[in-house]
Amino acid sequence: MGTVITKMKKLLSILALCVTSLLLVSCDDEKWTCTIHESGKTMYSVNTKGELGGAQKGCSCDEIRAFEYDNWGEVDEDAMKEDFGC
Repeated sequence: MGTVITKMKKLLSILALCVTSLLLVSCDDEKWTCTIHESGKTMYSVNTKGELGGAQKGCSCDEIRAFEYDNWGEVDEDAMKEDFGC
């Protein structure tokens, strides 16, 4: 009986190691950078793979606020909180 329990513990340890390894391998290390289009009218993010995303992926709340103020002369704090969690 002790041998069966030992084998089960070893099997569970191996299974846990495999699952953990798969989860770590599937994680992305992509980094997002905040970008403002040369026209100055569009803010977005670009990751290390060159993919585009919304401003919230790579821009800080301060960067988004500054962009809003520069373009529209004001910042809608309610929209900032709702759209970006700022």
